[in-house]
Amino acid sequence: MNTSFLDSLIDDFGIWQHTDGQTILKEEGYALDDAARGLVACLALGKQAQAETLFSYIQKSRYKDGFYGFATADRKFINYPASDDAVGQAVWAMGYAYSLGLHPDEAKTMINDLRSTITNFPNLRGYAYAVLGTVYVDQQLSEIIINKLRAYFSDVDNDWFWPEAVMTYGNGIIPYAFLRYGLIYKDQTMAKLGQQILQFVQTKCATGRTLGPIGNDGWLPKGDKIAPNYSQQPIDAAYMIWAWVAAYQVSGDSYCLELADQWANWFKGQNIKKEAMYDKDTLKCFDGIDESGVHYHSGAESNICWLLSLDILKTHSCV
Repeated sequence: MNTSFLDSLIDDFGIWQHTDGQTILKEEGYALDDAARGLVACLALGKQAQAETLFSYIQKSRYKDGFYGFATADRKFINYPASDDAVGQAVWAMGYAYSLGLHPDEAKTMINDLRSTITNFPNLRGYAYAVLGTVYVDQQLSEIIINKLRAYFSDVDNDWFWPEAVMTYGNGIIPYAFLRYGLIYKDQTMAKLGQQILQFVQTKCATGRTLGPIGNDGWLPKGDKIAPNYSQQPIDAAYMIWAWVAAYQVSGDSYCLELADQWANWFKGQNIKKEAMYDKDTLKCFDGIDESGVHYHSGAESNICWLLSLDILKTHSCV
């Protein structure tokens, strides 16, 4: 797999957030969530040296009961705490590193030190990411977190099988967390819930429109029948690929792989603009689709998500 563009974003400190498609936008610095997702991808792809760099970046980002969210081009961390999403992703990265023997003692200690933080997030996505890491390290802690996530779905109904009044970003990571937990711990209740949530997200992404992510130009409020088309982002399509492959792992139903392939085809040009979302020679992934067409900026998030998706589609092995 050609990872040259992703490799170009990783230096000896961390991973640059953004590019204009050609040149790194150094003024926009580094981000914890990119380092965490990047560590997961580098480990999955066997990129040991880059994984070491990103592991180190996460370690250096520690701040009180969480992390710094960003660092500047001159490698100074910005004195502001990371988002819940980014903290959860750091836990995911540490858990996966632990499972593959990359500084396992340090990874496990970091997760244990964050126990109070990751069991008291104010939003569901932080919990979802944290589940993906703790399943490798601590079943009791993982059970606490998955039950926190499950509580969000305690009073949903079939017409709106979602705990928020507006569906926004990264929706596929929620069913992915339930499915991964259900698979690893053979918990059929959690796996079934993950399948129900995934099917609901799939329906909302396909009803009355070309299959694609829910656009952030308004998102999708409860009661609206058709999701907005713009602006669509690769992270959302990637999460749906991962979730459908996880659903296949749980069920053995090959139709789940067909749906994962449909989401991969979004990258390949079966989208609202009928344009490929990546360069076929370099695999460089572009950042999104807006009304004017493909947005050819190419940042760390998009490239990490696309390359990891390709690996998951090839191996049918989730992380």
